[in-house]
Amino acid sequence: MQRGLVIISVVLSLLVGTPVAAQSTVCRGIEVLAAQVAFPKVTVQFQLCDQQSNPIVDLNRGAIRLLEDGITVADYTLDSQIADVDQPVLNVPLVSGTQYPLTAIGASIGIVFDASQLLNGSGADVRDNIGAGRRAIEAFLLEMGDPPPPRTKSPANPERVALFIPVEQPSQSLFPSSLPGFTQDRYAVINTLRQDLPIRQGKTSLAAAIQTAIDATARDARQHGGGAIVLVVSDGGDTLTGDTFNSLIAYANQQNVKVIAFGIGTDRALNNNGFRLKQLAESTGGIYFERPGEVEAGQAFLSLVQPQPTALYTLTYNSRIIDDGKDHSMTLEISIPGGTQNYTLPLRYNGTATTVLVPLYDVLVRQYLIFALPIAILVSFVLQLVIGGFAGSSPASATTKR
Repeated sequence: MQRGLVIISVVLSLLVGTPVAAQSTVCRGIEVLAAQVAFPKVTVQFQLCDQQSNPIVDLNRGAIRLLEDGITVADYTLDSQIADVDQPVLNVPLVSGTQYPLTAIGASIGIVFDASQLLNGSGADVRDNIGAGRRAIEAFLLEMGDPPPPRTKSPANPERVALFIPVEQPSQSLFPSSLPGFTQDRYAVINTLRQDLPIRQGKTSLAAAIQTAIDATARDARQHGGGAIVLVVSDGGDTLTGDTFNSLIAYANQQNVKVIAFGIGTDRALNNNGFRLKQLAESTGGIYFERPGEVEAGQAFLSLVQPQPTALYTLTYNSRIIDDGKDHSMTLEISIPGGTQNYTLPLRYNGTATTVLVPLYDVLVRQYLIFALPIAILVSFVLQLVIGGFAGSSPASATTKR
């Protein structure tokens, strides 16, 4: 096969499966989706996350070291495609011949609902504040319609939601029994609010519930690569006092959690404690609404709940190796916060037809030794036979015999 027509391809299909499932797993370091060698072109397509599973979307060449057989390759191209709030799903063609739906990652949302009978007030100030809080949460999670569709900024990988109900006693569970953790099913959350909401009768530990929600939401966000939001629906009363309040703000900022607060309760409670909810929200980059309507609750979601952008990188370079029948390798080293990640791609030539590139002089000498000498010996032997035959039948030989 002529050298100019040699095409050697090794297609590696890695992590080809359900894209949403791939986005939902913990990602750390280099996650290769596909790689190909079409001599001399080498292509690697990958995603990149830091040690906290946050997707890295601003990778630059300074963080990359490319090696081929241990020798640095400086001449390569790096392209990226990003799925974000403006285009949460991108169908990216892979060198393996398939398409990968690159999706932005929905946030994790912990909802602290102060579902205590005290929220409704008593006497002349009594009202259905628990019902108002439930309706505000529904408007936060669902768009208007019949039936109302889920409100989301990341349709291919929706936000994950959990409910936290402050408790009266340490032995009680913060999670409703029908919804013990984070879920992407908005209707399951709404059904729990409507049918299985544990209404407390006495004072509840609001601060402890908020701290638990911050911790659990930040952890879920790290595990799935999205942002973290905590929605607090309360009148701001109970144990949310000076030192505890300040520590909540510090802890939320430490965990990169934004707080949205809906002040819902009696006039007296909101006058006394609403400012604390407002400061908790605004000090963490969030927003505060007092007795929000459907439009305001929906606007809070649209303003603060953002998907986490994700990127797919395509690295391409021309290999310097030749088809010598030996195994070679390409190593990709990328520096990320907390260390260096590595990926090695074996460069092996596939197929039975191979071309060995050698100097032209060596080829000619080898062909002469293999073909020219045996042919010369054979021709010499044939000529001797022919000459000997002619000599035996000549007239001089006949006269001598007589």
